[in-house]
Amino acid sequence: QGRYDEAKSLYERAITIGEATLGPDHPEMAKWFNNLAESLKAQGHYDEAKPLYERAIKIVEEILGLDHPSLATLLNNLAQLLFYQGRYDEAKPLFERAINIGEAALGP
Repeated sequence: QGRYDEAKSLYERAITIGEATLGPDHPEMAKWFNNLAESLKAQGHYDEAKPLYERAIKIVEEILGLDHPSLATLLNNLAQLLFYQGRYDEAKPLFERAINIGEAALGP
């Protein structure tokens, strides 16, 4: 529906509440950071979205592990952002890592 400002406000509120109740490194927080980043990416706000993806990736790596399927999704999303920016050399290893994790977890 294109109501990005409203969505951003709600995501930010959910993140604030989640950090206070679940803690800043709870795996659920990674989902919320990713969702906000996806909304920002859709609007072309790449510089705002990138650190949110990076934070989500860090949470998943540290809490769920380096081979968790959720990590593949997050890496892919960050790689897409970099690809949209024309930063192909940075995007490629993230895409490759996402594919490797996905195939290891779910099969080729």
